[in-house]
Amino acid sequence: MKTPPQTCSRREFLHHTAAVAGGALAMPALLSSCNAAGATQIGAQLYTVRDACKADFAAALKKVASLGYRGVQVSGYHGKTVAEVRKFCDDNGLAILATHIGVEEFEKGVDPILSEHEALKCRHIAIPFIAAQRRKTKEDWLKLAELFEKWARELKRRGFTLMYHNHAFEFEARFDGKPALDLLFDNAPTLQAEPDLYWVAKGGADPAKHLAKFKNRAPMIHCKDMDKTDGSFAEVGRGSFDWDAILKAGKEVGAIGYLVEQDECKRDPFDSLKMSLEFLKSKGLK
Repeated sequence: MKTPPQTCSRREFLHHTAAVAGGALAMPALLSSCNAAGATQIGAQLYTVRDACKADFAAALKKVASLGYRGVQVSGYHGKTVAEVRKFCDDNGLAILATHIGVEEFEKGVDPILSEHEALKCRHIAIPFIAAQRRKTKEDWLKLAELFEKWARELKRRGFTLMYHNHAFEFEARFDGKPALDLLFDNAPTLQAEPDLYWVAKGGADPAKHLAKFKNRAPMIHCKDMDKTDGSFAEVGRGSFDWDAILKAGKEVGAIGYLVEQDECKRDPFDSLKMSLEFLKSKGLK
């Protein structure tokens, strides 16, 4: 499995669905947005079931809830209004734990983003991707760090948290002997992480050890696994990852959201979501 097709697919999806995102800084803020869901720790990243969401967003959310999920991460509105998305979630007892919004949307201004997320009752924002033309050199990464830090500080001032979601390219690009991801986070101290464990491993790092680097800096984690035979995406607990070590690291760094995502599934995506949820619950998450 190659990295570029997957990352481009996500980028195109986010571009065409006008993806959005929002985030909280502290546990009380998360709890206030999750009352209906009982402050769930586990969320379904709706990118996993993007085709179903595109076909019938309300029906897709109802099915996600029927699996036992009480939280979601929204990746695009699929032509619906903010009010409609919030109602669909409320109708099914689903808290919106986080969303995604692209760099280009941030460059248009943070006010519309935060207004939408006040309406969504969602306070975690993740930037999901950086286009290739914006990350060629060390100077490019330093410029991104400056931008992200500016936005992160503004969001923090207004009660939101800005996170960055990695792929593999942040590990593959190296400057002064360090991965580009380190360069980004070292120069944007207010920026939080949304570690994507599959892409961490694809980039050559150990998921648990990487996560452990983000003490009080990784409120949300993208949970997915890697197939033992072909390296493709696998349901959580059905692949090669050491989940005892990962969940131990997650607890130690203060993670409050475990977002199940499977970019590509070998079975019905809803079945994959259910399998991953059952595994995480068996490990004591709720």
